Amino acid sequence: MARVSRLAGAASVLALTCVVAACSGSTGGTPEPSPSSPSSAGPATPKIESPLPASLIQGDPCAALTPAQVDSLFTNPPTRDQAAKDTGVAKSCGWHDIDRGSLVGIQFVYAWKHGLSDVYATQGRGFFKVLAPVQGYPVAAYGPSDLRSKGMCNVAVGIADNAAFEADVQFANSAVGKGDPCDDARKVADLAITTLKASV
Repeated sequence: MARVSRLAGAASVLALTCVVAACSGSTGGTPEPSPSSPSSAGPATPKIESPLPASLIQGDPCAALTPAQVDSLFTNPPTRDQAAKDTGVAKSCGWHDIDRGSLVGIQFVYAWKHGLSDVYATQGRGFFKVLAPVQGYPVAAYGPSDLRSKGMCNVAVGIADNAAFEADVQFANSAVGKGDPCDDARKVADLAITTLKASV
């Protein structure tokens, strides 16, 4: 993975325009995933073979990446949100480099009562792509539209049948079109899984 100097966004972390599926309906600010009813359309939600405690989603997303992990993602030292933000459906935290616009975000989506099944239920209503698992945990990229050409991607990771979190990235302007942001979002999610597993 190229360092997340490729990742970029607005000056405000996660200040994307409703880039995740089933947003709250607002036209700006923090993306807000919302729950959906599980659907049988499309690929079935993979079963979590070695679930992590669902209570992890109630924790602090700012602790999902260690300082060393964050430093490995950025060329310049990033600024972290001072505290996690509660959107009403998720607790979110972000890291960004204002000069380069670099952006990485983690969202603990407590509103996904059915875990990754709530994301799979969005199939047919926007962008949805199953990605390779991370450390045995299933991953899907999703959103109301496919924004990879703009350097944006959000991936959801199931850690239990009733718990999932999201990793959000956006490439720097100079890197848009030079890689798949979903690959980098998946790798950010992989780092978060490592941290979550270590906390159990």
